[in-house]
Amino acid sequence: MRFTVAVPPEHRSILLDRVAGELREALAFVEGGRADVVLGVPGDGTFADCEVWPGLEAAEALVRAAWARLQDRRDMERLHEVGRALASEQNLDRLLDLILTKARELLNAEAGSIYLLTGEEDRPELLFAHTQNARVRFPFHREALPISRENLAGFVALCKECLNLPDVYDLPVEAPYRFNDSFDRLAGYRTTSMLVVPMLDTEGEILGVLQLLNRLDEDGRAIAFSASDQRLAQSLAGQAAVAVKNAQLREEIERLFEGFVAASVTAIEARDPVTSGHSGRVAELTVGLAEAVNATPSGAYGDLSFSDRQLRELRYASLLHDFGKVGVREQVLVKAKKLDPGQLEIILQRLRQRELEQALEALAQAWKGGGGIDLWEGAIRDRREEAERLIHLVRQSNEPTVMAQEVAEGLGLLDDLTFTHWSGERRPLMEAGDLASLRIRKGSLSETERLEIESHVTHTFRFLEQIPWTRDLAGIPDIAYAHHERLTGRGYPRKLTEPDIPVQSRAMAIADVYDALTAQDRPYKGAVPVERSLAILEDEARAGALDRGLLDLFIEARIYERTARRS
Repeated sequence: MRFTVAVPPEHRSILLDRVAGELREALAFVEGGRADVVLGVPGDGTFADCEVWPGLEAAEALVRAAWARLQDRRDMERLHEVGRALASEQNLDRLLDLILTKARELLNAEAGSIYLLTGEEDRPELLFAHTQNARVRFPFHREALPISRENLAGFVALCKECLNLPDVYDLPVEAPYRFNDSFDRLAGYRTTSMLVVPMLDTEGEILGVLQLLNRLDEDGRAIAFSASDQRLAQSLAGQAAVAVKNAQLREEIERLFEGFVAASVTAIEARDPVTSGHSGRVAELTVGLAEAVNATPSGAYGDLSFSDRQLRELRYASLLHDFGKVGVREQVLVKAKKLDPGQLEIILQRLRQRELEQALEALAQAWKGGGGIDLWEGAIRDRREEAERLIHLVRQSNEPTVMAQEVAEGLGLLDDLTFTHWSGERRPLMEAGDLASLRIRKGSLSETERLEIESHVTHTFRFLEQIPWTRDLAGIPDIAYAHHERLTGRGYPRKLTEPDIPVQSRAMAIADVYDALTAQDRPYKGAVPVERSLAILEDEARAGALDRGLLDLFIEARIYERTARRS
């Protein structure tokens, strides 16, 4: 910063002799002026002027007054810059580092520390949260200290007053506090001057303590902090307190939301224990794929980069992508085979009942015809063998694997079977709906049940849409909504095509399919080996359903290995 002065040439050298330090270095004499003394900065106008030469003492007083005004203005501008910087940083750890960096820059301090108020309301503590030292390096460990008037930071926290100490080794005998020299002895350091300032929020509540060490002069020597330094530090501490409180509130909100997401995932897995862990694995794979995009400056997505906020948004969307399953009937959601176990038991029991009914009928015929025991036993044996064949047919048809042709044809044997109901009526042994379920050629779900399962995506969107997301998380509902869409338009529920599917959803689709293939906890299918699963994904990409560029990264960066131990 340069400070321009227009004074008569014969007085310049004498005036220079009367000032020193930063003011002397900043003075720049200029020619001419509308008065004998004109003080100011180029482009900023005039701070002070005097029409007639007032004498050296008065001229010096004018220069010093103008310089003080200029310094105040400079400090305000620097504080505004610091305020803007603090407002833009929301991560608490980075914020603490930024506060110390800016405080040391403003006051030319060699070192500094920040303590934050923590602990219970009835047992508050000071957390040694962050520190910087330009002269020595040392391991830093966070630790909580009891608040006490006997140490400098504790005294300031309790009294909410500044301590400006020219030499911490020369404190007044009557002072209640003492300097702890353990760090100096351990690190071979010499603390001299110290400025300890309370960090107060807008309501005057203490949030922490800012501690600055060793104000350095132009020659790098430790000197005392001035009164103006103290005022500047107090202003900065006030800004820092507001920024820290905002960051702490944000962290609390994020912890609250993390808890909500964890509870939501628990609710999903409680409804569908078969897929326990699926949401977490999909999130791990999807975020890993997005990070691989960031690390790859070439290729189909070389120009794409996800910010930390976008990665967090993607992680939450992945964790919640199946939340809509809470809206699907449990008997459909956990249906491992074509028939409900209870209904299967009823059908098999009816087949045994039919066997006995036919055996009794054969016995009656044998008695009426005068046949012997051999005729009756043969009829019983034939009926038992038929029942065993039908039972085997039903159990085989109930499996969710691809049905063999001979099994499908054999189901026709069940069409006209009857049994005696408890009411005495003859009724069909197989209900129409059960027989239709057994005729499902692949999987365990009927068309109606499959559509009900697919509706979980719409339920997910409708649920997530109700949440008042912050601006940086507003994309979560749409990302989750499209994770079952395919680039060819053959996905669900909206049949979107490539241009309308967010890239985050395309990444999640790959992760979702891969985890479903390799998962070992599905009772209706075995785990597909990794190599075969990747080959299936390749086939889907060749068919245009999955994103080719993202799948290449998924394989080349070996993202799939992130869940290898849990798959």
